[in-house]
Parts: sequence; structure tokens; C-alpha cells
Amino acid sequence: MVWMLIRLVGDNIARPASIPPKFQHLQFRNEDLPIVKNPLSKFEEIEFGEEIHVKHSFLDHWQTYLEHFEETKNYKNKERTTLAQTAIEISKLLHESKFFVAYTSFTTTWAESIEQMTRLLDRTSVAFKESAKKFFNKKFPNSTLNFKEKTGGTRSGIVVTVTCDGKDTTYFMKTFHQAGTSCSYSSMKRHPPDLREMFAYRLLQIIGVGPVVFFPYYEGSTTILTEKVKEFTEVDKIEDVALQKKVVVESYLLSLILGIRDLNIGNIGSNQQKDLAIVDFCVTNGVNFVERKIVNNFLNKNNFDVPDISHETLANIGHEERRKIAKDALAKWSQISTITSDIISDEKRELRKHGIVFGNATDDVESYIEDIKLNYNSIFLASR
Repeated sequence: MVWMLIRLVGDNIARPASIPPKFQHLQFRNEDLPIVKNPLSKFEEIEFGEEIHVKHSFLDHWQTYLEHFEETKNYKNKERTTLAQTAIEISKLLHESKFFVAYTSFTTTWAESIEQMTRLLDRTSVAFKESAKKFFNKKFPNSTLNFKEKTGGTRSGIVVTVTCDGKDTTYFMKTFHQAGTSCSYSSMKRHPPDLREMFAYRLLQIIGVGPVVFFPYYEGSTTILTEKVKEFTEVDKIEDVALQKKVVVESYLLSLILGIRDLNIGNIGSNQQKDLAIVDFCVTNGVNFVERKIVNNFLNKNNFDVPDISHETLANIGHEERRKIAKDALAKWSQISTITSDIISDEKRELRKHGIVFGNATDDVESYIEDIKLNYNSIFLASR
């Protein structure tokens, strides 16, 4: 049996196995290898200790992304907007190919640059503020509002501090996921709210995992408004090892049951009660949310889509410990098995009153509910 050292080309690169096979670029003796079962079959003699160099096939895309980001500093107006739009599209490709799972050292640069470019394209600030004023003036008539730009993440948004009766409460307002990263106010109006995303936010609130959530309507567009979770501690800042493990395993479990993603270190953590808190996420695209292999994927896989401490922590938690954590969590989340779309009936009625028309893909919330109930019941039975 031939022994080979397989390594990734580049600095501070993660495990070769973290690159999906279809995105692997293999080289042996400076020659590109095909992605087949035995790529070395053409070589008659292989010496002990020879190396296969592995890199992500989108590495050139990353360089192009960085070049576009730097170029945005040299242009103004339309040219800068075009460069930023292209870079954001490249970023989406990189993320979907799990590029940053392999090249974890690039994530800080990516996060800082994508935020700057998103702001270049963001023309929704005025609309956000007007929507917040309309909503809070009705909810808290004697309140005062202070606004600041939302930091982090790819969705456009603002932070609203509401002062009422001498008490400050912070809220986060953002677009629905389908409105895109580089949305303008007009594009917000072109994308009706995704009822599945709306349902998932309200469901997480009901089972005690998500924040208090509202869906304000303003001149043809709907946003997501969440109240700041008290004593929220991001997962990477949790010092209690057992609590950190619980947060990671439970968030991974919910990602499989509900089809939610973007559970990065800024979006998951613990709350005042030392329980899991998910403050931001997105619902995956598609029409089928059934996880056919949910038990195996939960107990034995690590499909976290973000290259941070959650991915690393989950990799070191065995299936028995995962099962125990799941058993306790699923008992607390039992409402998932009986929940209905009635939890967002008021919002649906209000939106339709304003003439909002939902597309087939986003309106099929009933099918989504059936799928997540099937996922819940499958993993619940396996955890007994």
C-alpha cells in the first residue's frame, strides 16, 4: 500500500477533507489530476512519501473577489457599484462551495470586506427608519427612537434603540433573506416576504430559542424586527464547556429539523437562562425540507456551513453525547410536532390586506411545516 502525505497548498489552510470533492484541485508531480476514484492509476511507480497537493478550485475566485474589493476604493458611483455587485456574487459562490470552511484564515478579511461592499449598495436606510417610526409610534406612542447602522452580516439592516418610560430596549431590523445582500428599497418591494422564514422566526420564539419577533410593513415592503436577547453570549465567548457543547449541538439539530442556515458565531449563543439562543439565521432555498438521513447526519456528521468554533466543537462531540443532548432538547421543543401556521395568521392577514401577493415557493408554508414535523418526529423517535 502506497503512503502519501496529502496537504493543501497555501498558508493557514484547514483539512483537505473539508473541501467537497467536486471543488478539489489535485496535483501530483506538477500535473493536474482528475477527480476519479483512483487518480494515480496512470503512474507506474510512486515513491514513498510523495505528496498530492490539494487546493480549492475556487482559489482564483477569491483573488478576483479581493481585487474587486480593492478596486471599489478607486472608483465612485456606477463603476464602484458594479464592482461591489460582482464581488458579492463571487462571495456567494465561495460560500456555497464551502471555500471558507477550508480556508478559515480568510474569514476575517471576507467578513470585513463584504460588510463594506454591502453598505455601498445599501439604499434602504431611509425606508428602514420610516418603517421603524411607524411601527414603534403605534406600539409605544410616547417613545423616542435612536438609530445606527447594523454591523456584521450580509443582510441590510439597522439597529433601533427605543426609549420608553425611561427604559431602553434594542431591536434589530433587517430584510428577508430572499431580498438579497445588495438590495435597494425597490428590490425589497419586489421580493415578497418568505412565509417559511417568517414561520421559522415565530416558531423559535415560541419554543424559547429565538428572540421576540415582529414583521413591520411599510409602503409595500416587509422587514424582520427582533428584540435584543438579554445577556446574549456568543458561542465562542461561552466559558462553560458543557454549555458551549449544548449550544452547538442544539443549534446543529435545529438546522437539520428546520432547514435553517447561517448559524455563525455572531448568530448563536446562550441567553440569560443559560439556554440556546439563535438571534439570526436564514431558511434555505428549495421546496423539500425533509432530511432523509437526519439521524445519521445528526449523530455522525458535521454539516455546519460556517468555519468557526461551532464546526470545530461539533467535530469533537461523539454520537452518544449528541444523543443525550438531543433527548433533553427535543422534549423542550415538543410544540414542533403540533405547531400550525396559525402562529403567523395575523401577519398573513395584515399583509394580504395591504395587497402583498406571495409566490408559490414562499407561500407553501404548509408543506414546510409538514416537512419539519417529519424531521422532528424522526429524530425524536431515534433519541428515545
